[in-house]
Amino acid sequence: MENLRTCPRCLRTEKDEKCVFYKNAELCRGCIKSIGAERNRSERLPEEVERHRQERAVHKELKKIARKRFDRRLKNRAESRARMAREKLIPQVTEEKPVEVDAATKELASRVLQRRRLIEFVKSFHPRYKDGWVHHDICKRLEKFSKDVEAGKAPRLMILMPPRHGKSQIASKLYPAWHLGHYPHHEVIACSYNVSLALDFSREVRGVLRTSKYQQLFEHTRLDPEFQGAEAWKIASKTGVGTGGYIAAGIGGPINGKGAHVFVIDDPIKNPEEADSPESREKIWNWYIALAYARLAPGGGMLVIQTWWHDDDLAGRLQSIGRDDPEADQFEVVKYPAIAEENEEFRMKGEALHEARYPLPALMKIQRTQGGPLSRWWSALYQQNPVPNEGAIFNRGMFRYRPERPELASCYLYQAWDFAIGEKRMNDWTVGVTIAVDSDDVAHLIDLVRFKKEDQLIIADAILDAYTGYQTLSGGRVQVVGVEDGQIWKGIKGHLLKRMRERHLYPVVEVLTPLTDKQVRARPLQGRMAQKMLTFPVGVEWVDTLIKELLRFPGGVHDDCVDALSWAVSMLISRSAPKKTVKLGKKTEFTVAEKLRKMGFAAAQHSPMGA
Repeated sequence: MENLRTCPRCLRTEKDEKCVFYKNAELCRGCIKSIGAERNRSERLPEEVERHRQERAVHKELKKIARKRFDRRLKNRAESRARMAREKLIPQVTEEKPVEVDAATKELASRVLQRRRLIEFVKSFHPRYKDGWVHHDICKRLEKFSKDVEAGKAPRLMILMPPRHGKSQIASKLYPAWHLGHYPHHEVIACSYNVSLALDFSREVRGVLRTSKYQQLFEHTRLDPEFQGAEAWKIASKTGVGTGGYIAAGIGGPINGKGAHVFVIDDPIKNPEEADSPESREKIWNWYIALAYARLAPGGGMLVIQTWWHDDDLAGRLQSIGRDDPEADQFEVVKYPAIAEENEEFRMKGEALHEARYPLPALMKIQRTQGGPLSRWWSALYQQNPVPNEGAIFNRGMFRYRPERPELASCYLYQAWDFAIGEKRMNDWTVGVTIAVDSDDVAHLIDLVRFKKEDQLIIADAILDAYTGYQTLSGGRVQVVGVEDGQIWKGIKGHLLKRMRERHLYPVVEVLTPLTDKQVRARPLQGRMAQKMLTFPVGVEWVDTLIKELLRFPGGVHDDCVDALSWAVSMLISRSAPKKTVKLGKKTEFTVAEKLRKMGFAAAQHSPMGA
C-alpha cells in the first residue's frame, strides 16, 4: 500500500494536486504560507493601530487649525465692518495735498461745520476735549433728537454710559447751547440729582451763549439782559413773547408752571444709598410722572442720560414700562458698556469704550478694584447691567456647574411649564424646563425653552415637542409634565388633548396648584441650590439669561424662568430618586422600573391628565 503524506492542518494528502510538501516538512506548502501570512499580520497589527492613531491625531489637529482660520476670518470681517462704520461716523481728510484757502474762507467753513455738526461745536468750545467714536455717535443721535423735537415727533432718548466718559460735557453743557442756537424759541429744562449740579450746568450753558464766538455762529440767539439768573434765563425776543429759555432744577425741585420742548435729566441718582433705597427710587419716579413729564410741550423730547445704578431706578423703570405696555413711551435706549461684551457696530468684543481716556488696562484695574467682572458696581456703573451680586433669595455662591450632561438613562426626567398669555403678560415669556434626577437625588437642569407666542395651539405643540425630545433616548424618558393650574391652563388643555390624540403622544400631566406668593414657591428651589443639589450646564446660551433672572428675583423685570424652574423642583418633593443598579459579580441586577424603561415602557405614576 502506497504511503502518502497527510497535512495535519488541512487534512489533505499528496494525491491532491494543491497539496505539495517541502522536504522534511510536516505541513503542506499552502498551510505554511498561510501561517506565515497570519504571523506577519499579527506582527504588523500594532504598527497599523499606531498609524491609524497618528492619522486621527493629525486629522484632529487639522480640524483645529481649520477652525482657528475660520474664526480668524470671521473676526477679521467683524473688525473690518467696525472700522468701516467708525470711518463713516468720523469723517476723514483723504487728500494727499491739503487745499490752500485763505483764513477768512477757513473761518466761514468752520462756522458752517459747527452749526451743522454738534461734535464740531463741542470741539470748538472745548479744544482739549478728547473725542472718540462714542462721542461722535452721541452727537449724531442728539442732532436727530433736535430735529425730531422741532418736527413735533416727541422723541424719547436714553443714553446709559459709564462715569467720567464725557457724557455730561456734551449732553448737559454744550448740547443745550447748540440746540438753542438752532431753535431760540424752544424752552429747555435741565435737572440733576441736586440743584447745585443743575445750576453748575446752567452757568456753563449761559457762559457759552455770552461768548463772541457763539454770537458769530448763531446771530439770532441772544440772552435777555433782564432775565439772566442761574436758575432760569431767557432768550431775547423782538416782540417780548414766545421766547425760549433755560431752567435748572434738582430732582424734586420746583418746575411747576414751566414748560419744556427739551427736558434733560442727567444723573438722577446721587449715590449707592439712593440707588438701593426703595423710598428714594419711588420719590424720583413720582417726581418724573407727576411733575417732569407734565412739563413737556406737545411734541417735546425727553432725554435721560445717566449710569444705570439699579434695575428699578428711573432708567430701569422707564424700560420696564416700555416693554410691558407698547402704548407707553418707547425710549430709544443706547447702552455703552466700558468694555464691549460682544461685537458691536463700532468696536469688537473686549475693546474699551474710549481708549484715549480710559484704555483697557485702566478699566481692568478698576474692575479688579471693584471686585472683579461679577461685581455689582462694576456691572452696573461701567457695564450698564445692574445685576446684583447677592440677590434677595439667590446668590452666586449657590450655583453649581457641571461640565457634561449626566447619563439620562439612569435618571428620572421631569418637565414643568410657566405660561404667559393675556394682556397683562404680553411681554413675558412662556418657559419650559427639563430636569433630570440621578440616583443620588441630585437634580440636573438639562434644557430650557422660552418663547413669546399667544397661540395656544403653538404652546400645546411646544409641550409635546419638548416631551418627545427625550423619548428617543435609551431609558431616559420624561416621567411627568407639570403645568400651572388656572385660566391659562384651562384654555390650553383642550388644544393639548387634541394634539396628543393627533400625534399619538400621551405624557403624564400633573396640574400644579399655584401659590399667590412667588417667593414662597421658590423656597424649595432655594433650598436645593443652597445644598448644591441642583447643577447647571456650562457653555449654554440660555444659562446666562437664567442666572441674571435668578439674581434679580423677585425684583427683576422678568421671573418666568424662575417660576418654571421652581415648579419643576417642587414636583420632586414627594418623589423618590431612582435606585442605583446593584452589581452581583459579573452580572448587573436592575430594578423593575429600569427593566421596563429598557424594554421601552415609561413608568406611569399619575393619571394621564390632571383635572
